[in-house]
Amino acid sequence: MSIEFPLEQAPLNQLAQTPIDNVLNIIDQNLVHLPSYRELYYRWERQQWQAQELDFTVDRQQWESMSREEQNQRSGGLATFFKGEACVTDTLPPYITAMPDEEMRIFITTQIVDEARHTVFFSRFFNEVCGFKQGSLEADLGLATQTMSDEMRFILMDSLTEVSERIRQNPGQLEHLVDGVTLYHVVIEGTMALAGQRSILEFYRLNNLFPAFRAGFTAVARDESRHVVFGVKFLREMIQRNKKYAQVVQKSVNKFGALALEALAPLPEEIDYQLSVQQDPWATMRFAQDSLRKKLKVVGLEMMLPQVQIPASPF
Repeated sequence: MSIEFPLEQAPLNQLAQTPIDNVLNIIDQNLVHLPSYRELYYRWERQQWQAQELDFTVDRQQWESMSREEQNQRSGGLATFFKGEACVTDTLPPYITAMPDEEMRIFITTQIVDEARHTVFFSRFFNEVCGFKQGSLEADLGLATQTMSDEMRFILMDSLTEVSERIRQNPGQLEHLVDGVTLYHVVIEGTMALAGQRSILEFYRLNNLFPAFRAGFTAVARDESRHVVFGVKFLREMIQRNKKYAQVVQKSVNKFGALALEALAPLPEEIDYQLSVQQDPWATMRFAQDSLRKKLKVVGLEMMLPQVQIPASPF
């Protein structure tokens, strides 16, 4: 007889069967009553999981039964997540020193551990399931980089690195940190990553694909729910301390928001396939846009979102 745990503390085997919207609802609930930084830290303690626990045997069998075309379709989008997790791991350290509050600094240190674990999780999946055997993590990440779109490269590699370096050089300039948290926590994690995770995980769950990957990736989403709530809380508090930071957030969203949404646009061949199976090809973009709007409202901004043409649902 299996024991069901509350979602906040569910183990990996339970997360494999958990609808991703149940995890994302945690964020919406937290945006109504933002928890303290200490409570976010305590959640991190309660929600530990180990990438080494996952057994990818079934995932590998399913991978080997797929056509080369389907393998390329599955690995393409996931490779961007793999490289993205490494990028956010590498660029987060300067944020610690720049945080103006010790409770904030304590939480951010947990986030670095999370991002490193996510990178190792993807490394295992690509090594043991997809057959990435380049000989080192750096080489595997180099291979993953080749599949990234120009928009993803600009946001995850170029922009995140540039913002992080400005924070490192001037840790006392809170404008840089506000800009960095907007890009990192709200645009990348709260808009792009969660929308992409939702699309992938729901498809895999409904089609019973990659059970070990589903478990780990759902745990990743649960981790990132804490990160996103932290970012929204931080930006809200900074704007309440000084209204000038609202302009910094708005400028950052105007710079990166449209690109983030466009990066989630389906490829032409994906549109035809999804329409043939009664799926909305633009649902991920629409979810991301709505997600960004919700978070900015809690931050204290009801700004016009960057204009991106997203077709209405065909169904």
